Amino acid sequence: MNVDYPNLENDLISGAFADLLKEELELGFRQIHRSGERLPLASHYASQIAEIINRAAPAPLESELAYNLYQEILGAVEKARATVLAEG
Repeated sequence: MNVDYPNLENDLISGAFADLLKEELELGFRQIHRSGERLPLASHYASQIAEIINRAAPAPLESELAYNLYQEILGAVEKARATVLAEG
């Protein structure tokens, strides 16, 4: 996922970040699920994604932005996971 760091805060507020991430996660989770693997736990996967995004940031994220980012990632992972599991 390409993160638009200059607009990250606005993308979090508008929900655009979570929506895009959820779509991308659903694609990956479907592949994992079809292969017979168990889907990762939402909290574990969300923390990994947040760490990658934080490491790639051009400057350290403010603590409130980093917290909100993690919450949005966690929500997107939970929704994507639930969608794929509901599909069977």
